[in-house]
Amino acid sequence: MSKKFDYQYLVIGSGAAGSAAALLAAGLGAKTAIVESDRWGGTTLNYRDVPYGAALGFAQNYSEAVAGARFGMSSTSLRYNYPTVLNWQAAAVRRAGGGSRKIFENAGIECYHGSARFISPYEIVVGNHQISSEKFLLATGTNLAVSGITGVEEVNCWSPDTVLRMAKLPKALLVVGGGSTGCEIAEYFASLGVQVLIAEAQDRLLPREDPEVSSVIESRFKKRFQIEILTNSRVVALTQDAKSKQAIFVRGGQEKSVRIDAIVLATTPEPAVDFGLENAGVKYTYRGVVVNQNLRTSNSHIWAAGDILGGESSTEKATYEAKLATTNALRKVNNEADYTGFVRLTATLPKVAKVGLNELECMQIGQKYRAALIPIDTISASNTNDFREGFVKMLVDQKHNILGTTVVAPEADLIIQEVALAIRNGLRTPEIAATPHIATSWGEAVRIAARELS
Repeated sequence: MSKKFDYQYLVIGSGAAGSAAALLAAGLGAKTAIVESDRWGGTTLNYRDVPYGAALGFAQNYSEAVAGARFGMSSTSLRYNYPTVLNWQAAAVRRAGGGSRKIFENAGIECYHGSARFISPYEIVVGNHQISSEKFLLATGTNLAVSGITGVEEVNCWSPDTVLRMAKLPKALLVVGGGSTGCEIAEYFASLGVQVLIAEAQDRLLPREDPEVSSVIESRFKKRFQIEILTNSRVVALTQDAKSKQAIFVRGGQEKSVRIDAIVLATTPEPAVDFGLENAGVKYTYRGVVVNQNLRTSNSHIWAAGDILGGESSTEKATYEAKLATTNALRKVNNEADYTGFVRLTATLPKVAKVGLNELECMQIGQKYRAALIPIDTISASNTNDFREGFVKMLVDQKHNILGTTVVAPEADLIIQEVALAIRNGLRTPEIAATPHIATSWGEAVRIAARELS
């Protein structure tokens, strides 16, 4: 390393991408530093994957237990203690290492807490520190996007990062946005007895998924939790007074409003790119930082990974990109990103997991396909668990190659891994159909779908 640089590798952001990059760089022997403006561990550990997993795990267990009379349980008087629920979420975050920088320090990584800003292609400032590095990894993630909604600054709203920490449950909650995060938030609070409304600008919940998915989730939300779903409803303004908050939305060309106790903005986030990238010669758009297939930016000594790139968001994708970018940067190779087999998950009950293409995407790109849809109420697991909402939908080409699969089932996150492995390794439906599956498992639906397409 040239003496003119303080570090060989400097990582901006300590979330899923930043953590993976910094730890790998240190492991490869590079003098490494990491910068974090918020809590160490970033969004994944502190605000999303871990706390959401703990919250939804509790809420779904509670909800199913309350409905357990059909199994012979005496659960009509079951109650929960909300402060204890909050303590459990905090404990899960703490156990996972959220808020702690020890893992970095123990690896010999120097840590800087504060907002980073480029002042030249090789230098940043963090507070009173001016730091230089030979190479950089950008992993700043996303920010909440609220453009198009007036009054946001004057109204006390919750974000997906803060809503699980509210000290007292509201009587009624409006979730603005019916995507994956919005649906998870809605189910969590509805499970705890909160009256929930969802406002979604498009004509159905989970609009990136196939219509059958939306139908299952919407039906369960209405029947099980009495969630009110306002589709084709674009929120344009927010107001509040001493008693309540008001959301004004446009639906069917008409302006309407609803009064509510609390509002959470679960709108599509935007990449966090406002930290002097123009001073570093890094190109970016509102969609995120521009990179090539090696995850290198327009500045040859700067790479980027994770949600700052835009597109699909997941911890697995961010970690993968960070390791690939860091390997390219420090080993001076040009490995290309391969996103085959990555899963998109919505952690409601039933869970929604999708790998590869869905039918909607096939139609958009003109991909020819054959499809098989297996309702989960046709397999034994549905009967033994008394759970009937969901399906496995598999798509193949003319040569039986799997184009993609969507699973809507209680254990969709586990079921989908088999298909992800098959897609990533070029296995076809005959191989899956010929693989023995446990007859009473949810995965049996995958075997049946593969058999129908073989």
